Amino acid sequence: MHADETTQALKLREALAGQYQYDPHDHHGPTLVYSTIPLLKLSGTDWNHATESDLRLVPALYGAALLLLLWLVRDALPPNALGWSALFLAVSPIMVFYSRYYIMEILLAVFTLASIACGWRFFITRNPPWLVASGLSAGLMHATKETCILHFAALTAALIAVRLLNWLSPTAPTVSDFPSRPFFSPRHALVFTLAATLASVSVFSKGLTEWQGVADSIGTYFQMFSRAGGQGHEKPFSHYAALLWGGSFGTTSIPFPSSPSSLTALLSNPARLAMILGLKADARIIVLSEALLVILAAIGCLAAFSPSRLHHHSILLLRFLAVFSIALFLIYSIIPYKTPWCIITPWLTLLIMAGFGTSQLLRLVSPRPLHFLTLTLLSAATAQLGLQAWRTSRDFAAAAANPYNYSMTSRDALDAVQRIRRLASLDPAGNSMTIAQHDENGAWPLPWFLARQFPNYQWQGGPLDTDLPSVLLLSGEAEATLDKALAASGNASTFSSRFARMPVSLTPSTGLTMFVRKSLWDQYTAHPAWPPTPVQE
Repeated sequence: MHADETTQALKLREALAGQYQYDPHDHHGPTLVYSTIPLLKLSGTDWNHATESDLRLVPALYGAALLLLLWLVRDALPPNALGWSALFLAVSPIMVFYSRYYIMEILLAVFTLASIACGWRFFITRNPPWLVASGLSAGLMHATKETCILHFAALTAALIAVRLLNWLSPTAPTVSDFPSRPFFSPRHALVFTLAATLASVSVFSKGLTEWQGVADSIGTYFQMFSRAGGQGHEKPFSHYAALLWGGSFGTTSIPFPSSPSSLTALLSNPARLAMILGLKADARIIVLSEALLVILAAIGCLAAFSPSRLHHHSILLLRFLAVFSIALFLIYSIIPYKTPWCIITPWLTLLIMAGFGTSQLLRLVSPRPLHFLTLTLLSAATAQLGLQAWRTSRDFAAAAANPYNYSMTSRDALDAVQRIRRLASLDPAGNSMTIAQHDENGAWPLPWFLARQFPNYQWQGGPLDTDLPSVLLLSGEAEATLDKALAASGNASTFSSRFARMPVSLTPSTGLTMFVRKSLWDQYTAHPAWPPTPVQE
């Protein structure tokens, strides 16, 4: 479990207890935790017995819903383009990896696509429920994550661009090609805004019962602008493009073939080629790249502006998606703050354009043998993308070199949880032993693993007591404060004789120190070998 996943898991506990409060400083909106509650109730599982799989089922279902939403835009895509888009969504390594992360990003992508797709249904049918559904989806975007404001900016830019292009191109499809209504009207905007407001306010106010969350959902943007500067997550402009274009990762490094001779050497070594392509589960290195999809998406975006398609109504949505994708991708690239999951939504719509690009590419390859060869190569490359998705999400899910495995929970943190559980089996108080944690940053992900099993796990502040706890978990700052207090009281040597000390790495950039009461630690070290048991389920 990533630290960000565990913070959401603790917000879920608040929601299940009826104590959820929206935090305008962190943790984002409540749609993720509210979506989890029905599934837990259906399965008869309470928070203390919920597993990682129980929580991750929620984003997995939302990720699968993306495929269903494609049906709403079916009349804007050729049938084979719709199929390719669905296939690319299903095998894209980054989409698969984060579709089972218990964070908001995949939900934000779903609600964004739902708003676009329902808006498209309204545009071509003029059926008012579709406009309401589009607005409700937009409201849920706001109730999911604060970065929705960036999505709204890109959506607005795309709408203006398509309207402008439609006005500048006299042969383009016009409103007269559809039911005799204006392109959009103030009345449409009002209905959309009211539906969006209703959805957002209903979620933040807990069903129109508490209003502080509504005010905080607006005030949070003053915090958001300060976070955009990076806060330790600064990356260059090219970071997201490089992430998707890819490269190789593993325990050894390998350059991409840069000359015909190096390519020949690689192709003449089937065993090494199979390892690099991920065909061997024990591969020390694998090429991870979605460059093919990037190229196909570029083809699709260019084809959307092709004069040959000007007389087809689908050009309106295709151009809208192209502009939206590029605008949002550029916005996220310009902002210094970067985490890999932020790019999910623009990549989602680019994958739809990749499906369209594939259909156009196959249409241009007219000789039957060449068409068959191109189709075969595309199919093989797509299958390899599916293999990449499997390797990155399963075999290499915890690998430090996995580029999607950003600031992941360390193995050391899971070992520390296992050690505490075994210490509890030796302590006379059992799971009721006192564990005192003092970390201004929360020491995530430890609260998720410890709070459910140890009722006397103290992790939300309070005075630092060294008499009662069997285990102390101290950040560097808390440890420095304790050392100063012990030195002032002359008890430093006494404390050292009472507690065994060991460092614990939580993530690549965070850690703390664990102190275990010496008598308990001596029992632990003298205990016979412990049987292996999983920390996560």
